Amino acid sequence: MLCNLISLDKNTYESLQQELIELRQVVASLQGAKSSNSPKSQQQMGLFIEYVPAAIAIFDGQMRYLLTSRRWREDYGLSDRDIIGRSHCEIFPDISPYLQEIHQRCLAGSIEKSEQNIFPFGEGTIDWVKWEINPWYEDSGEIGGIIIFSEVITAHKQLEETAICDRQRAVAQLEEKEQFLRSIYEGVTQPIFVIDILDNCELRYAGWNLATEKITGISNAEVIGKTPEYVHGTVEGLEVRQRFKICIETGIGIKYEECLTFHGQENWWLTTINPLKNSEGQIYRLVGTALNITERKQAEEALEASQHFIKRIADSSPNILYIFDLQEQRNVYANQEIGKLLGYSNEQIQQMGTQVLPKITHPDDWEKVVNHLQNFITAKDGEIYEFEFRVRQPNGEWCWLYTRETVFSRGADGKINQILGVSTDITDRKQAEMQLQLQAQNLENTLRELQRTQSQLIQSEKMSSLGNMVAGVAHEINNPVNFIHGNLIPASEYTQDLLHLLELYQQHFPYPPEEIQAEITAIDLDFLKEDLVKLFQSMTVGTQRIREIVLSLRNFSRLDEAEFKDVDIHQGIDSTLMILHNRLKGKPNHPEISVIKEYGKLPLIECYPGQLNQVFMNLLANAIDALEDSFVGEQGQIRICTEVCNSQWVIIRISDNGIGIPQEILPKLFDPFFTTKDVGKGTGLGLSISYQIVVDKHRGSLSCNSIPGQGSEFVIKIPINQS
Repeated sequence: MLCNLISLDKNTYESLQQELIELRQVVASLQGAKSSNSPKSQQQMGLFIEYVPAAIAIFDGQMRYLLTSRRWREDYGLSDRDIIGRSHCEIFPDISPYLQEIHQRCLAGSIEKSEQNIFPFGEGTIDWVKWEINPWYEDSGEIGGIIIFSEVITAHKQLEETAICDRQRAVAQLEEKEQFLRSIYEGVTQPIFVIDILDNCELRYAGWNLATEKITGISNAEVIGKTPEYVHGTVEGLEVRQRFKICIETGIGIKYEECLTFHGQENWWLTTINPLKNSEGQIYRLVGTALNITERKQAEEALEASQHFIKRIADSSPNILYIFDLQEQRNVYANQEIGKLLGYSNEQIQQMGTQVLPKITHPDDWEKVVNHLQNFITAKDGEIYEFEFRVRQPNGEWCWLYTRETVFSRGADGKINQILGVSTDITDRKQAEMQLQLQAQNLENTLRELQRTQSQLIQSEKMSSLGNMVAGVAHEINNPVNFIHGNLIPASEYTQDLLHLLELYQQHFPYPPEEIQAEITAIDLDFLKEDLVKLFQSMTVGTQRIREIVLSLRNFSRLDEAEFKDVDIHQGIDSTLMILHNRLKGKPNHPEISVIKEYGKLPLIECYPGQLNQVFMNLLANAIDALEDSFVGEQGQIRICTEVCNSQWVIIRISDNGIGIPQEILPKLFDPFFTTKDVGKGTGLGLSISYQIVVDKHRGSLSCNSIPGQGSEFVIKIPINQS
């Protein structure tokens, strides 16, 4: 408000000065017009006076009114009939002798003016008036009277007085504030100092408070007007001066840490400097405060030394040491081993930010890492969690890490903020383990292969021995059976002849001796004649059956044949069924198993007949086992279908209506030594050997289709011609 009043006063003053200049020009014009006696000039002068934007009055030598401007009449509350021809003192009887004396001096030729003067208006009213009085002259050169032009400045004067009062109040408030600030300035325990900026930009201390005196041992009076170099010494003083200059050049407050020496002792300070600007925006003073941070700096130095010591230990460790922030999901510290082992620098790790783990962790191990971090939701201090995972190196290779982590810090809410971890490169160990596992697997596979080969050799040897034995037995049986079978016909004929002879005796000697009659009765001759024929017929059928069995044994026993032969597949299947005939018959604990043959028209097949017979034996025996295990009191059924496929392949399907095979077992069905039978009931080699015979020896395929509860089907597919 004070500034506004001061501004108004200045503007008003300049306006008044301009008006005075204009009025002087008016006076000169009036004097020129007065000296002219022409009516036109007199009229022009009257109009000019009337409308001039100033309070003007023209008096004669007796101080009687001749002309007044409208502004004069308005300012003094007059009208034409009140003043024309009347004396000025008559209109304003309370006019002071001082003004009357001035009027007389002006009538004598003087020019008078006043910037402010009290003037009594009517009815006891007093206003402040600014005026100027000039004489005017007749044609003869004599003074004809005076011209007064004035301006009522009461309102301006009141504003001036108000401004003065406001300034006084402002000064009082400023003094009060200054006293308040001084009490703070002197009462705080924190150092405060003031720097004056002189015209030549030289810096001088304007003083500092009691707190600074106590700390420095230098009184306020000693530093007033002194340079920084004088107060702090040349070296520290130059540094202090440079700080002050930075604040002046930037024009904003600055904050910095500095070390200053007082009483021979170094102290660290957190100093803040703020510039003070005048009304023109120029910095004329700096105000600074300082906070003693010596203890904090000592603690920081001790911490830094401790951290440096720990860092030396960490950097000398052959393992990766790190601190992982769970909230920020990034490493906040890692020793130099991370660069050596993984190939990443600390800067690269920091740049990855929250993506460091997702970016370098092997995709197959990511779930393991996530689950591991979940442990730290409820982890207790001192608990150690271990896990192994793979990380990608910059060159794209994978490195195995063995990691042990524990709680490092918690927040105010007790939640874990950071974890401390140690990671060891176990890539070599893992590779060695993998190599050992591979070797162990290879050894295991080799052992299994040896066992399988051994078992196959044993099985083959058994089958070969069995074939040789069967062939020998078949040969030994075949000769006497053929002898018996060949003699049955003549024996039957001889018997018929003897029976015919007996009939002739009975015809010609109906009454034989009593002894012969008794023997006839004893041997029941009539029954004997009838049964003897049947006996020879039964013996013929038996020997024929033996001959068929011997033929099947001879066909089945061709295991040691080393060359492909063109054979009838159906004959091999039938021979196998003949051997298994006893197992197909009904037993007290299970019904008979029926065999349905759906043979297609097949050509002779080029194969190892004995080996294929072994396959048929394994598949049919397994089917019988499945039916014996699943059907009690119900009819079991084996279906054998053969067909030609694409004129180049033969397909044999052997199916049963047993319990079927579980889906999870099917992939392992042809593995060596795999069996679902009880110990002692199976070696687990039957299907494996069958698979090898069909696939490896005959370049075919062997597969199994099974639905649990609906039975199984084995499909053999072999080429018609192996060549």
